[in-house]
Amino acid sequence: MRLKTFTQVLAVALTLSLSGLPALAEFDFGAKYAGDFMSGQSNARLLAMGGVGAALADGPSAVLGNPALLFTERQHTVSLMHADRFLSAVKVDHAIYVRQDGADRAYGFGLLRQGVDDIPVTQLVDPTQPVGSDNRVRVLEQTSASEYAFQFAYGMNRSFGKIGATAKLLYKRLYENDAFGLGFDIGYARNFGDLTVGAQVRDVTTSILAWDTGRQEAIVPTARIGLAYHLEVSRLNADITPVVEVRMRTESLGDPDFATFHAGFEYMVQKVVAARIGVDDRHMTYGAGLHFGPVRVDYAFVGHEDLGATHRVSLGYAWGVKE
Repeated sequence: MRLKTFTQVLAVALTLSLSGLPALAEFDFGAKYAGDFMSGQSNARLLAMGGVGAALADGPSAVLGNPALLFTERQHTVSLMHADRFLSAVKVDHAIYVRQDGADRAYGFGLLRQGVDDIPVTQLVDPTQPVGSDNRVRVLEQTSASEYAFQFAYGMNRSFGKIGATAKLLYKRLYENDAFGLGFDIGYARNFGDLTVGAQVRDVTTSILAWDTGRQEAIVPTARIGLAYHLEVSRLNADITPVVEVRMRTESLGDPDFATFHAGFEYMVQKVVAARIGVDDRHMTYGAGLHFGPVRVDYAFVGHEDLGATHRVSLGYAWGVKE
């Protein structure tokens, strides 16, 4: 796929999405968590290093982390990720495929799902009367809440750096109601020797979710800027990678949590075994990884004093030679 074709498709999709929307005044810009299921990272390595990604994502993890960093050492790469968030109450799954199209282009597809199952639907025994000892709540049935994002990412390597964009088709299901949406992310990255500078803007045009109830939610832009430094220590046969990132959510403009800080550190021995630690806003993160040739297995743990622990595992496989 060439740049011209991708640009045309992106422009048509954006035009269609905006032409069918009502006035901006009808949007709910206060839907703070409407896009929360896409706010994290799809790779356990990145989550274990504080949830960074703007300067450290690569290949499949770049579809969500920063599309400018889609490039890999192999022609084809696939990644599968599963996470149990908050004491396994929330399940997250992400499947991604990335193809390297020569040295200067790469594209990828991803399907992300977050779901909460076994949600009780309740009702009073007599809905016409107030709750009381003889009129208690009963469970009518069990339902679930599911959120999906189908992603298409495209990246290019140019003399001034790497650039990329991701188009997202969004779908949500809550009990008997559905919502559909469309959004776009853009990214940039550049290497200065062993230092990588990266930036991403998620939902750059403000992503829209339209519910069949008539409610419309706006997912406003989030900017992320990061630095990653890769250092090879030959006498230890190790690779050391510190990374920092600042995330700015425009929905929190004027609030103390407008900007959050993320940082991580990776120590890899013989390019096979890795230990990781990080800070995701105010929460500590930990993880480890094993790389066996084309196979990568990574694990991350995030603790939360109120919501419980999050466990994330990702599996990657790469094959083929660049054209």
